[in-house]
Parts: sequence; C-alpha cells; structure tokens
Amino acid sequence: MKALVPDKILLSLKSGTIAPFYLFYGPEEFWIEIILDEIKRRLIPDSVKDFNLEILYADDVPAPEVLNRARLVPFMSPRRLIIVRRTEHYSKGDRELFLSYMDNPLESTCIIWVSAATELKDPFLMRCRESGRAVNFKRLTEGQAFGWMHKRAEELGIRIDREAGAFLYQMVGSSLRDLYSELWKISARFPQSRIGVEQIKDSAAFSRLFTVFDLVDYVFHKDALHALETLHRLFETQGRDPASILGILGMVARQIRLISKAKAKKGAAERLRPLPHYVIEKCIAQGKLWEEKELVAALSRIYDADGLIRTGSQGDLVLEHLVVQLCRPLN
Repeated sequence: MKALVPDKILLSLKSGTIAPFYLFYGPEEFWIEIILDEIKRRLIPDSVKDFNLEILYADDVPAPEVLNRARLVPFMSPRRLIIVRRTEHYSKGDRELFLSYMDNPLESTCIIWVSAATELKDPFLMRCRESGRAVNFKRLTEGQAFGWMHKRAEELGIRIDREAGAFLYQMVGSSLRDLYSELWKISARFPQSRIGVEQIKDSAAFSRLFTVFDLVDYVFHKDALHALETLHRLFETQGRDPASILGILGMVARQIRLISKAKAKKGAAERLRPLPHYVIEKCIAQGKLWEEKELVAALSRIYDADGLIRTGSQGDLVLEHLVVQLCRPLN
C-alpha cells in the first residue's frame, strides 16, 4: 500500500475520524509540524491538554515506557495524543515492541511516531505503510508547492491568484516555512480577500523579499549599476551572513535553469510547465538577452562562488564580484 499524503490526514480530521497510530516520516519537517499542530488543536481540548497530550523523545523515553503511556486511558476527554519524536533513534528491537502494540492498540489513544527516515525498509516502517498509517512528508516539486500554497491560503481565508502564487514563489523560494510565513502575513494584511500580484507588491512585509526579486531581474537584464545598488540594500536589511548570501545565489541559479529551458526554439512553454504563464513569459523574455554559452558560464561562476562562501571566503565580496561578472558580456 502506498504511503498517505499529508492532506489525507487533514481530511480525516475534518470528518472527525483518526486512527489509533500513525508514522510521519520524511524530510519536510515544517509540513509535519503544521499537521501535528492541527491534530493537537482538533483532538485535545486546551482545558485538558496537560493530562492528555504528551510529546516524547526517543533519546529520553525508552520504548516500553512509550507503550505504557499509550495504554493509559484519557482524563476528562475522549482521546489521548502521544507524539514520539526521533523514532529513527530507537533500536530495531525497540521498534519491534511497537509492532506488538499495533496488533491491539488502545482506540482512545492516538500515537504518532515521527521519523526523519525517508525509506521504509525495516519491519516497523513497513508495517505502518502496509496498514495505511504511514504519511510521507517528501520534498515538494515546484508544481506541488504551488498547489500547497493555494490550499494553505484558503485555510487562512484568502484566495491567491495563480500568477500571484508564482510571484510569491519567485521571491521566497521553495521553503514551506517561509512560504507559509508570508501567506500568514498577507492574510493578516488583506483578510478574506482575493490576492493578486499587486497586493503582494503593496504589502510592506515583502520589502526585503522584493529586493531579492529585483536583484535577479537586474542581473538578467545585465544592469550592473542597479543590480549592485539592490544588492547593497539587501545587505543593509538582510545582513551579510552566509545563509542569506547562499539563498540569493540559489535564486539566481534557479532563474538561469528556467531560462535555459525557455531557450528551446520549440516547446518552451511545455518545458516550463506547470509554471504559470506569467513566469514562463518572463523566462522567455529574459532568455532573449542571454546566449546559451552565457548561461552555462553563469552557472559555473555561481557554483564557484558557492564553494568559496562555504569554505570561509567573505560572502558579500564574493557576491558583489559575481554580480559584476554576470552583468558583463561574455568574451
């Protein structure tokens, strides 16, 4: 049986049904936390959370103790919820103890094992999957991230246009945590609204992110003066730490890869789907300013800059030099 997708759990919660155990696994930790928060909110009333909600860690609580607590009856509530983090740290023998519990779980307890493991190979992991209780929080593709944004926007009471979603993704990147944070800010600024590109631009919350988007645009129009001015504004507002600088590098590299796809004489739109039309048109227009050999050279320079920053070079100087290089004609 295939692993469940996270949205299936949300549907079960809304219908008032939940299984006595689940395994949440995969690398998308923020998405796991959103689902866990929703389960806690819906399953256990605030007034009895101290008695019926436990968060345990494999490093601190032995497997037999986890099962002892799972067999306790709820206090002044129909359900108990136990979240067991770092399940992958339990030994194979410990996880076999969990298998015996799965044969006869206490229906009033929902136990959720959380694991960073991405493959299901040992008996415990396979059993969760075979029983239809394994939920895979895998990395989302760009197309899946757009769908994820729209669903989260609806939950926050706003409707975001397709082009606005693409614009937001261009600025924020693929981090679900950052995307959700910005959606939350938009919903607070424009509650119960339909959100377009202009609403995002008008939101003061995006002043820092919009300068990143500007930087990418200036670089691909080979406007060194404005690109450097924008880069310096970024340094003033965002700082000069390696993580921020590497994030900017990632955005520029992503745009180069999209433009490379758009350079094809035939089928450019098909190559860039499921990106919205707004993004595809921008990539095609920018591609007209760049030759294929320039794109290849630009990616090589970005990878070199990435290596320099990760090995201790002064990131802001490396990035300034890179921006100038990218804006110059290729000899």
